[in-house]
Amino acid sequence: MKIAILGGTGSIGEGFALRWAEKHEIMVCSREADKAVKAADEYKDRLTNKGLSCSSLGGCSNETGIKDVDVVVLSVPYNGVITLLKSLLTDFNDQIVISLVVPMKKNKWFEYSPPEQGCAALEIQDVLPKTVKVVSAYHNISAKKLANPDIELNYDVVVCGDDEAAKQKVMELTREIKSLRPLDGGGLESSYMIESMTPFLINLAIRNKLSDLGVKFS
Repeated sequence: MKIAILGGTGSIGEGFALRWAEKHEIMVCSREADKAVKAADEYKDRLTNKGLSCSSLGGCSNETGIKDVDVVVLSVPYNGVITLLKSLLTDFNDQIVISLVVPMKKNKWFEYSPPEQGCAALEIQDVLPKTVKVVSAYHNISAKKLANPDIELNYDVVVCGDDEAAKQKVMELTREIKSLRPLDGGGLESSYMIESMTPFLINLAIRNKLSDLGVKFS
């Protein structure tokens, strides 16, 4: 499977690149192609040094990366994601787009601040062509732990989407990351409940002097 990671030079993007590179063709994407190429080379070196195999891992611009791929991962901040997607509209066709995006702001504490659509996932769906399948997932995964392939991620991942086949593909990708369990969260409109857990978990960690919190349902 060909996977483009927008925001691929950040810690979340790094984590997905490292975790999926063995089986999939990964494109690390950035507005600055040179930055993306450098990051991809560093990721390959990390995998090689750990004795891990790498199917295909390269870096490029956002525009180049999302063409002719199966999956696009949005690991970018909410305040820039809509502008970014609008600039790339002609490069989208029928990809699966995975939204990790959480709209939140900080006053005394972090607060969930959804758009008029009710959640970031629905706003993203409104912007993208109708042929694109938007799925939301991975909002509550520790970026630090994800970027360390030596760590098993004993978390649950709630996956929401309106296209059943696209949702199942994202759940399959989730199972490929050891100790992650995908859970069907229903339609895309349910994404607001999962998105809003991110600021809650951040505040919980701050109040209780914890770090790298995730979610496990039992």
